[in-house]
Order: sequence, then C-alpha cells, then structure tokens
Amino acid sequence: MQYISSRDNPNIKLYRKLSESKKYRRETGMFVLEGVRLINDAVNEGAELCSVFAAESCAEKFFSQTDISGAERYIVTDGLAEKLSDTGNTQGVFAVCRIPRGLPVQDMIRSGGRYILLYEVRDPGNLGTIIRTADAVGVNGVFLSECCELYNPKAVRSTMGSLFRLNVMEIRFDEIFPLFEKNGIKTFAAVVDSDAVPLTECDFSGGAAVLIGNEGNGLPNEISRMCSERLTIKMHGNIDSLNAAMAAGIIMWEFTKDPDGKNR
Repeated sequence: MQYISSRDNPNIKLYRKLSESKKYRRETGMFVLEGVRLINDAVNEGAELCSVFAAESCAEKFFSQTDISGAERYIVTDGLAEKLSDTGNTQGVFAVCRIPRGLPVQDMIRSGGRYILLYEVRDPGNLGTIIRTADAVGVNGVFLSECCELYNPKAVRSTMGSLFRLNVMEIRFDEIFPLFEKNGIKTFAAVVDSDAVPLTECDFSGGAAVLIGNEGNGLPNEISRMCSERLTIKMHGNIDSLNAAMAAGIIMWEFTKDPDGKNR
C-alpha cells in the first residue's frame, strides 16, 4: 500500500483530472467517487474500482471494513484528501471507477415497463435526484438526451449509489421511440398546459415512458410531438410549475402504481 503526500503524484493527478474534465472521463472510460457509502455501493454492485485513496486518519478503519480487492490502495495525507474533495465536509475516501457497461438498449425495453426520458436536464443535482427516485420507486430505466453528463461528480453523488443499480443510458430519441412502439409502451410528454391530460387521469397500463424537459424551458414542441400523449400535473393556488426533479418524482410515483393503486 503506497503512501502519497504530494499533489504531483501521477495517481493524484489522474484523480483530479477525472474529477474536473468531462472529456477526459469519456476518453479514459473512468470517473471518480467520493464517500464511504458511494464506494461501498459500487463494490456491492460489482463495479470495477481501479484505485482507492483514504486519508491517513481513517485509512486503517476504511480498508479493514471495505472489500476492495483488485483495486490499488493508497493512503494520502489528510491535507491532500481535503484538496481532492469536491464536498465541503469530506469523509476522506475516494476512488477511480470504470464506467459500467450497461445493457444494450433493446434489452432495457420490455413490455409493461416504466421508463423516464430526460431532455436537456442541465443541473447535475436534479439529474442525480431523478435517478435516485427512479431506483426507489422501481422504474425500469432512465434515458438521457442532451442532458448534463451522467458521470459529473455532483450527479454521481446525488444518485446516492442508484447509478450502479438502475439502467441509465444516454441515447438519441430517434433510436428509442421505435423500440417503445415495438414493445407497446405508450409515450407521454410532461408539459405545463391546461389542455394536457391530468397526471391522475392518464392510463399507464401496459407500460409507459414519460418525457421530461429542461428545468427552465420544458420541452420544445418538436420533441413533445414525438410522444403519443401529453400529461400535466395540475397545480393549486398560484403555483405554475415545479422543479424538474420534483415533477419527475410525482410522475414516477403515479405511473409505477399497480391498477389497484398500490406502488409496485
């Protein structure tokens, strides 16, 4: 186990570059994790960890309690751990992880499934929260088009480990909509429009895919027209819209219910 005290160490430089650069993450097929729970979730779900770093003040406890066989292990000074951290209150543990190989898109779509499609969701925190909620309520997959990067450190943290348990894929909509049609999955565009069908009146039996748009601008007409129906969340009082993650959570709670009104 190597001890590292310098920020010029090649392994530290690799971690920092992966943390900062979307382009480098794509080129190398790796991304970074920070925090005990996130690293444990990655291990438990079979993710491939390349290297793990622990601050000297917590290294003995962390390495004795976490099975990270196969990954290079490093102890770093507490000061260096603070510099590696992307949070205000670091736990002192970090990892470099291989980007998981997901299922082929045709294997993700099944008859009766429930799916969320996101278009131009720009906030990494919103993206991570939506993925975490989708995992919690039993959505079968999340598809991203022109969104912020899935492996952005803030998005990864916000998933709270759901990234490793849920099928998530970046894809063009012209690739995915024919597969929904082939499998009898109805598609819905979530809009702020009084003429749209209220969420509680939508028929999600037989499977459904709901398309949710950008935080500020929603869905452009050319995108929403790709769906067979439009749905809306009816508001009370003077509220005219919801945060994208909040709206997605309400929609997912509703469309994952069984016909008897209970969530699956």
